[in-house]
Amino acid sequence: MGRLHTFASNLLAAATLPTMPPPKVPNKQQALPGYRTQRVASSAAIRKTDRGLANTDLLSFRTARGTDEVVRQLVAGSPDMSSVMATYLRVGIPEGFTILGHNMDGSISPEATALAHQVLRRWTFVPDYSLGFNPQSSLQGLSETMGKELLQYGALAAEVVLDKARLPMQLSPITVTTLKFYEEDMGVRPVQDVGGVETNLDIPTFIYVSVDQDQLTPYASSYLEAAIQPILADADFTNDLRRVLKRAVHPRVVATLIEDKLRRTVGPEILNDPVKYAEALNTMIASVETVLNGLDPQDALVGFDAVEYGYMEGSPPDMAGTFKAVQEILNAKVSTGAKTMPAVLGHSSGSNAASAETMLYLKHADLVRRKLNELYSRALTLSVRLFGVDGYVTFTYDRLDLRPDGELEAYKAMYQARILEQLSLGLLSDEQACVMLTGQLPPAGMTPLSGTMFHGGAAAPIENPQSGTSTMNKTLKPGTPASPKSPKKAANVIPIEGSL
Repeated sequence: MGRLHTFASNLLAAATLPTMPPPKVPNKQQALPGYRTQRVASSAAIRKTDRGLANTDLLSFRTARGTDEVVRQLVAGSPDMSSVMATYLRVGIPEGFTILGHNMDGSISPEATALAHQVLRRWTFVPDYSLGFNPQSSLQGLSETMGKELLQYGALAAEVVLDKARLPMQLSPITVTTLKFYEEDMGVRPVQDVGGVETNLDIPTFIYVSVDQDQLTPYASSYLEAAIQPILADADFTNDLRRVLKRAVHPRVVATLIEDKLRRTVGPEILNDPVKYAEALNTMIASVETVLNGLDPQDALVGFDAVEYGYMEGSPPDMAGTFKAVQEILNAKVSTGAKTMPAVLGHSSGSNAASAETMLYLKHADLVRRKLNELYSRALTLSVRLFGVDGYVTFTYDRLDLRPDGELEAYKAMYQARILEQLSLGLLSDEQACVMLTGQLPPAGMTPLSGTMFHGGAAAPIENPQSGTSTMNKTLKPGTPASPKSPKKAANVIPIEGSL
């Protein structure tokens, strides 16, 4: 028996991976902010750039330097791309989140969980006040900055900045447009190019996350790249439509010169000279045109009977249908390229396809949440390991849901009942259940409940009277009868005794 116990102990020890040593990290920030154009700080104030969108044609953005710059300019200037970006960030970044620290075997680590919460609060609430002004942002601000970077350029990056004691001080976003990759061994080595000076980012504190990465290149592509051509085509069509509306749709005053009456107003010397007569007609036309072009809507028009005034007719009815058909095609292309719902862009959408479009849009918006989860998890894992904790951290934003909180209360109650039942059976630890329900570790002095069978019986049905779409407030009854139906007697039939 002793030999069997020794063999089992040796087998368990052999199945355990050795502890990874803490990484060797720098004691100061390596990467520069995206607005820096040179490695050495300039003494002049940073210049504020103005796109001048009030006088800029969107088609001029196609001459920008590279696809990344085109996408960036369109996100700022195009109404459709701006709406796509804003909606992705508002939908894809929930407010609630959960942080769990784990041991290397996957079990919950209270020490790693508490430490990760402290690190995150130091990043977002308590900066190093000895540094003076600190551009440190809240978690929401960090997520919006890096989420926009992810959608515009297809990747996001950040550096875990350490203090002199090599402990995590803040999380600094890095724009991926300044990154370069060099081949090294069997992989690549990242550097940041600022003003022609390269900074080595082959360090453990640098974190890079991409979406839909192409294996044929180490550089990521914009998630909205496919929307560039439809957006430019739509802008070109809008410009043409604006010019057509001014010329053909809006009513215009037309003046007709009656030549027979004009001939009576000129002298014989002009009438008999073709050159002078042509000059006189051109002068008359120019003077009438000048008067008409200078009129305001409230001005009165006075003239001789040699000039007749009227309105030019508008465009034929079929032209409006043609414009509408072309616009609908362009709208569909923009929605497809931007991977968003037509309703987000202000386009009409059929009621039959609304549910499917909403579900597909949530799938696309969920990539922002998932990639932020990945980056924060890696950053917090590195931070807790610098403190000597042999474990890892998972950061998880709440799942996306477009329903109001009042309607979700019933579902939250069912979720709580399921967690408590699993805790009662011992399938969850007290720490894990408490984090899943409250987002925090159990308070000090809490009585252990895991495996105590405290939660008996099934949960009572939960109704939700506030929801008009949920079926939780409706009693669902099967369509089959509970017992056989008794035969009905005919109304005017008199039963005969002894008959079958």
